[in-house]
Amino acid sequence: MDNDNDSKFNHETFFQEFHIESVGQINPAATIVINNLTNPVTDKATKAAKVEMDKQALREAILDYVVKTEKFVKSSWKKYYRRLWSDILDLPEVDAVIYDQGRQQGPSFNRYELMHLIHYIGNEKDGLSVFGKFNATQIAQVFEDGCQNSNRIELGCNPQKATREAIDRLLKKKNYQSK
Repeated sequence: MDNDNDSKFNHETFFQEFHIESVGQINPAATIVINNLTNPVTDKATKAAKVEMDKQALREAILDYVVKTEKFVKSSWKKYYRRLWSDILDLPEVDAVIYDQGRQQGPSFNRYELMHLIHYIGNEKDGLSVFGKFNATQIAQVFEDGCQNSNRIELGCNPQKATREAIDRLLKKKNYQSK
């Protein structure tokens, strides 16, 4: 290529196709072999779009999961409960940890971190107290249809300090019950 064409070359949409009519030693039974080469930049964009789509599906799964605790929510919070969770999931401190399943089995999000968040917003002495009465055993049973599970222990823990501070800032910024 000459220099004029090099400057106009778009690397993001680069696609090259090779047709090999005689394959000889590679595969004697093949009559045509087509190698498609794509640009890694385009592949990265495709992967990023897939991750974002998966993240949105996980977000909806998390919201559906926490709504199961709605029967414990104080009447003054019921109207704002899902929006509160949506705003909490938007926090960078939560976003960084909630979508990583780690070694947990079951839901494909960080269930333990979610339990810590539930504890923080639901427990009167540590957080907001959006629940009328915080009972970790009853809340754990809601998630697993009455079975004992590892959620019960995690419902006694708070999230990281940075996450708690971010939630506190969110609550100062938005007054949910006045809207």
